[in-house]
Amino acid sequence: MSFKYVPFTKKQLQLLTWWTEKSPYKNMSGIIADGAVRSGKTIIMGLSFVMWSMETYKNQKFAICGKTVGSARRNIIEPLTEMLKGRGYRVRENRTDGRIVVRRKGKKNTYYIFGGRDERSASLIQGITLAGVMLDEAALMPRSFVEQALARCSVPGSKVWFNCNPEGPRHYIKKEWIDKAKEKKVLRLHFMLDDNPSLDEETKEKYYSMFEGIFYKRFILGEWAFSDGIVYPNVKQDAFYTNATRDNVLPIKIREHDIKPFYSADYGTTNPMVYLEVYKYKKPGDSIPYFYVDREYCYDSKKQFKQKSDLEYVEDFNRFKSADGYKMLIIDPSAESIKVAHMQHGDKVVNAKNDVIPGISMVSTLFSLGHIFINKDECKNLVEELGLYQWDSKKSEHGKEEVVKTNDHSCDALRYAIYTTTANFEVYGYKK
Repeated sequence: MSFKYVPFTKKQLQLLTWWTEKSPYKNMSGIIADGAVRSGKTIIMGLSFVMWSMETYKNQKFAICGKTVGSARRNIIEPLTEMLKGRGYRVRENRTDGRIVVRRKGKKNTYYIFGGRDERSASLIQGITLAGVMLDEAALMPRSFVEQALARCSVPGSKVWFNCNPEGPRHYIKKEWIDKAKEKKVLRLHFMLDDNPSLDEETKEKYYSMFEGIFYKRFILGEWAFSDGIVYPNVKQDAFYTNATRDNVLPIKIREHDIKPFYSADYGTTNPMVYLEVYKYKKPGDSIPYFYVDREYCYDSKKQFKQKSDLEYVEDFNRFKSADGYKMLIIDPSAESIKVAHMQHGDKVVNAKNDVIPGISMVSTLFSLGHIFINKDECKNLVEELGLYQWDSKKSEHGKEEVVKTNDHSCDALRYAIYTTTANFEVYGYKK
């Protein structure tokens, strides 16, 4: 693999050189780069971080942190390695130890790779003494991990490097670092799509069309904006089909049962129990999948005045599922009892990936792209919920990103189905 060099923009050059001797910001203790997705922040920050550390230190330890170790390798280490080699650096990665060693002009430094997925991650970085840390996707990391990483930077002259896309305006990164940047002697650089020279106008227009609502404000405008209003304002009428128009919407491979469906479930006892029948399909030359939600099972015990047992739901599912077979049943991992009941019956159960905000972002993007279709005759609850599914404005004002926990059961099942089965694609804002 060879890296294609493109002339840097003014903003990228500032990010690349802010620490150098002639820079007016050289005495700053750190930097924050935030803003739009695909705006050219990550790889330039990675290059700047390594160049600064190799220019300033030798035989020291540094940390490069992503949401996960895998995302850090994919988004930073792999492209950065090619750029460094092109500039005369020698790079060797030791995956067993989770580190890379960089050498140049008689100097050597070690860079440890960490993932800040959840509260438990803070313990992973304890005990190490660092001369600097780079935090990619910092706004997606728990505060405990970020603060632990910063506390490890005890070598004289150490600097901290933040890179992130915006979240809500009450997020701790916004309140404690961006709003207090001057106080903390941190340089803040705000990036937009035009700051990435690799994006042509056609590509930028594609990104502009992919997001609506809160995700447009954050991922395109780069705003730290409140989540309010309808969660999916971008659900257009052509996302729905009827039994009468089914054959005109579904690809022939699905209609002829060459592609088997899969199912997703949102478990409820007093709340509604939902199963969705979903088909996934890719068109030639299109890497982003299409989803067809063709049928829905929904039982609301409050409306029926009778609760059902797990066994009864399993029996209902087996009457509901396709007679031609299916790929799997996706269930929220916390719904242990229904999972066990299904597995005892021999069903092919898969744990749902239940990251709410990234999942909503992916579903929203696919709606904007016109990649989700729903049979409105057979999925009446889902159709109704999509029009009612809202952000919790009261919690948003207190810095919590949550949806109102009503009219959400079919929407949750839809999110499980899509987010669990879709491999990362670079355009939806959050990376898996």
